[in-house]
Amino acid sequence: MAPTKKTAAATKDSEAPAAKVAKKNASSKSNDDASAAAKKHNGPPKGASNAYACFIRENREAILADEKHKSFLKAAGAAWKALEDKSQYEEMAKEDKERFEREMASYNPGK
Repeated sequence: MAPTKKTAAATKDSEAPAAKVAKKNASSKSNDDASAAAKKHNGPPKGASNAYACFIRENREAILADEKHKSFLKAAGAAWKALEDKSQYEEMAKEDKERFEREMASYNPGK
């Protein structure tokens, strides 16, 4: 069924306010970003990563390039299992845990 003039006019009218709303939201987004940064700064420290998370962070692109698995998590798990020397990632996790403990010691939730 071909659109009538009435429906075509209705769609044009409905698009115009949406553009204005998007423009309004775009300008208020910068204000939201500033307040989010302030909230994040006052919030608790980010949790410590484990060795597997450090491995994923370092090798994300290589895992995504591997097309043997349909799922990223299955590919990451297979790559982690195949890895013989995990000491590098365990050391990174240990350093991140120390960072987390330092930040938690200085964190005051009452502020």
